[in-house]
Amino acid sequence: MADLRCTGARLALGVLLALGARPALARELKGEGPLDGATLQLTTNFDLRFHEVPDRLAGFEDSNVLNYTEQVLRNNLLISKPGLVVGLQVDEAAFFRNEYYLDDVLQTERPLYADGFLSPFDHALVRLEKVYATKRFGQVELTAGDTYASFGRGIALNLIKNTGIDLDTSIRGARSAFRVGNADFTVVSGLTNPQDVSMFNPNRGITKDQGHMVTGARVEVFDIGKASLGAHGVIYRFARADDVNSAALQRYTEDLDAVAAGATLQLNGVAGIDWFAEGDLVDYRAEEMVGEAEDGRLRGWAGYASAAAYPGKATVLVEGKRTKNTEVMNAFSGAEGWEIVAAPTLEYEMVITEDASATVNSNDVAAGRVRIDYAVVPRKFIPYVSLAGFRDEEVGGEHFNAVPETIGHGIVGWQLLEGRWVFQVNTGYRHDQRDVAEAGADRMAHMDLDLHIPVGEKNALEFTLNGRRFWWGNNPLQQTDFLEMNNAIVWHQGEKWAYILYQDFTNNPIITTDGNLTFIDPSSYGQDRDSLYGAFEVIVHPRPSSTLRLFYGAYKAGIRCAGGQCRTLPGFEGARVTWQSTF
Repeated sequence: MADLRCTGARLALGVLLALGARPALARELKGEGPLDGATLQLTTNFDLRFHEVPDRLAGFEDSNVLNYTEQVLRNNLLISKPGLVVGLQVDEAAFFRNEYYLDDVLQTERPLYADGFLSPFDHALVRLEKVYATKRFGQVELTAGDTYASFGRGIALNLIKNTGIDLDTSIRGARSAFRVGNADFTVVSGLTNPQDVSMFNPNRGITKDQGHMVTGARVEVFDIGKASLGAHGVIYRFARADDVNSAALQRYTEDLDAVAAGATLQLNGVAGIDWFAEGDLVDYRAEEMVGEAEDGRLRGWAGYASAAAYPGKATVLVEGKRTKNTEVMNAFSGAEGWEIVAAPTLEYEMVITEDASATVNSNDVAAGRVRIDYAVVPRKFIPYVSLAGFRDEEVGGEHFNAVPETIGHGIVGWQLLEGRWVFQVNTGYRHDQRDVAEAGADRMAHMDLDLHIPVGEKNALEFTLNGRRFWWGNNPLQQTDFLEMNNAIVWHQGEKWAYILYQDFTNNPIITTDGNLTFIDPSSYGQDRDSLYGAFEVIVHPRPSSTLRLFYGAYKAGIRCAGGQCRTLPGFEGARVTWQSTF
């Protein structure tokens, strides 16, 4: 039988972390000096996950020696006073029960971090993820340390927090923002600093950041009649795999890999319409990006425009974009699981699949979308209709299709609000028609809804349903049509308690996780693995600023998209305790 162990050092660390997982504190600092009268705020997020691993070790088929516990702690410290903000974020992750003896030899099942990190613990890591200070002098704001920047619609630079998919990539360097007359200027320069420790997704084999050099500037001039004009430029030098042990500041002395420049125009209320337009050009110089271009340079460009009108009770939004070779910019950062730029997608992100994500990241796509909302009863009943069209010329890469395709996606829905009643519905159909008839078409029908029913004066019952049916076209490597569902029933007991029953289902063979509900025969859905997932969660708010979540069960892996970025996130089976406390 395997001998599992938890060392004294790890046990001591666990006790220390448990003592540190306290509610957020806010105190006013007393005394003399630059921080006199400042407010100190501490926010703590604690997550403890017990992973049930269905695999069995050869020779130990009757023992769950591969199960393990993962613990994550995130502390954010913020010191603020008028004109000054100082912040830092310290993350910690640890594995417990991650070792076993096999033939009297101690085995480590999974590494928490790769070579290159300094840690006194084999199965624990502490990282100073973010640190910054921001000082304001009248119309001037200076930041040293970790900062963020997004120019225009993010086509040339889009480094922001993306908590929807557990991403947080900052620029560790300096940022200056100042106003002169009716013009705002922003200058930023530094090395990219993606967070190492994931708060909600599994941590495993954490690698050392490469640190890509980013330097950019933007100017926006306001109140030119009804217009605002903007211009920006960004230069990039990306790190290579063999740069991991070299000085990161060396990026500033090396040849540039890419240069991007763009301009924006915004018109408010012209002919009763709000207008926006952006155009960007990119010049790629890195060999890895240029590929087989004859002159040793590759160009990319993008254009985006939108118009919003408000006739009567209606709101009409029209958008269009054309991008060519802009996703090449993510060639280095995309391999690390995040993106440095992100053009507007015009997609309905809740139903993006492995197939649709290829269009999101296409290097040659034109798209348009029209959405009309009509307030039948203002702020109470608002139906809408949306129609999007895409022309995707790229093949290969993430694309399953071997020929270009034309895509149409229509969605209808409504929002109904009456007191504490809420009823929201979105349903649509997507058709990806390949240019060659024999290649067929990918098709998808989908629906999601949220129904909130008040029960008495304080309680409520909530139903959320999300389902999609996908049919593949004819591919060189043929996949199987699939059905997916994500549903939940929630009982809200006042404002303090919530009890949630989750149900996931998928028979998508690309998804590698197994369901935890085995009483349904998976062969009836055309596959040899369990397709149904179930989970239960209790949420309690001891006070409005604090949340405790207790979860047990499983959910499936799959594509998650937010803000134009998509990640394939792993599934989970086991138990987890999450504590969040903020002001």
